[in-house]
Amino acid sequence: MSPSRATTLTVVRRLAIVLAFVAVLLRPGVGHTEVPTQLSDLDVLVVVDRTRSMAALDYDGRTPRIIGAKADLKALADELPGARFGMLAFGADARLLMPFTTDTSAFDAAVETLYLEGPTDGSGSRADRPVPELQDVLKRAADQSPDRRRIVVYVGDGEDTGSAAEEAGHDFGDVRDLVAGGAVLGYGTTQGGPMPQSDDFDTSLGYLRDPTTDDTAISHADLEHLDRIAHQLGVPFEHRTAPGGLRKLADAFAASYSDGHGGHDRPAQHELTWLAGLVLLGLVLVELRIGWRAVWRTR
Repeated sequence: MSPSRATTLTVVRRLAIVLAFVAVLLRPGVGHTEVPTQLSDLDVLVVVDRTRSMAALDYDGRTPRIIGAKADLKALADELPGARFGMLAFGADARLLMPFTTDTSAFDAAVETLYLEGPTDGSGSRADRPVPELQDVLKRAADQSPDRRRIVVYVGDGEDTGSAAEEAGHDFGDVRDLVAGGAVLGYGTTQGGPMPQSDDFDTSLGYLRDPTTDDTAISHADLEHLDRIAHQLGVPFEHRTAPGGLRKLADAFAASYSDGHGGHDRPAQHELTWLAGLVLLGLVLVELRIGWRAVWRTR
């Protein structure tokens, strides 16, 4: 081989080594696959009705409404890994029970230990009672973390038994511009169900009585009211009648965060870095072999 040709091959070979090394750094890829999305920029504020009507036995047969709600909230947290969850509960008043946290075990504990008001603790159910506190919580969150997305999940039965003038003017539309989405989850039936006297829902101790008739009190879910709340928030309403089926809802929450097409996963390329690495390894081995032969010949 002539010296000029040998020099040309050496230059080409070493240039190929540089290009292969650059390819490894660029991590080339083709096609698409799906990888789990960690929703680290999503805040989920759960607004839970803790009035006594949530003890009514008309969820999934004769299960207390609050039991179904608690199971759904835990399942939703499992479906949204990495998201921050907070909880605001309302009854006679509304209060933030847990600020936003990524600690799902803490959220599960807060859900599990959520207790309902006693039969005489409240001042009548008002589905719009949490609006002022909800607005304050969302505004504070927006001031502290303006780049995060916030969604609201309202959980309740929609029943109003309080004074109509008590909280006139409270409208969930007041917080619509503060949220990027969410859902209203409704529990109970329009036919209604009785409410156990016992805090642990033991029916052997009897049911709440209607003070005006002394008959067993029946709580009726107001699904139309819940639908109006969903319309005010600009989010979907889902009547929950049995456990399960929350993956679709979680996908909707994750959609705009991830790929914008309704998926809980974001697209990712099939990496070809390993192929560029093999090419680089082969070229380096050739270079070492040639260099070793040159040293051997000189000896």
